[in-house]
Amino acid sequence: MKIVVGLGNPGEAYSLTRHNLGYRAVESFCRLVRLEWSGRDCASRIARGRMGSSEVLVAMPETFMNASGEAVGCLLERSGASPTDLLVVCDDAAIDLGLLRVRARGSDGGHRGLRSIAEHIGTEDFPRLRIGIRTPSAGLENLSEHVLSPFSAAEQRVVEAQMRRAAECIQTVLEQGISRAMNRYNRKQPAEPQDPNTPES
Repeated sequence: MKIVVGLGNPGEAYSLTRHNLGYRAVESFCRLVRLEWSGRDCASRIARGRMGSSEVLVAMPETFMNASGEAVGCLLERSGASPTDLLVVCDDAAIDLGLLRVRARGSDGGHRGLRSIAEHIGTEDFPRLRIGIRTPSAGLENLSEHVLSPFSAAEQRVVEAQMRRAAECIQTVLEQGISRAMNRYNRKQPAEPQDPNTPES
């Protein structure tokens, strides 16, 4: 079984914030491959389906970001899957808005959701898709305020394209493997603006 986990915070107050791009990405993925959200398990909203020969479970933990590991640990235990069968999808304030980064393993980089998962499952050796949220204004405000802030209208246009690529990236990881996804998505996209707040010429 393959497990895709999108990180975020539950509730309307957080739904459009930068910290919830993990949620939005897995929702986009489910729309892309036509997986239906089918209930709840391990304190998570879940969808199930098959891709090729693999059973796929998609989850959105509702434990709040800092306790994401509780849900992920439960999902691994109940499914019998290993950490390498995971793909964790989350925002990353160290990566520019519009960009994606796929890795087979790595440190939490200060991300409390990734830290919680590593602590609960006992390893950092699990694949992750990090979605950039950094903008030129990010250095002018507190990080916690930045990640919980909404996007501007100009930024939202970038996010919509970013979510489409994230959904395609998840599909690539599941169907073709992490190495193919890294080669395809760990690079600058030609059409991406350097600053979404810069007026178009």
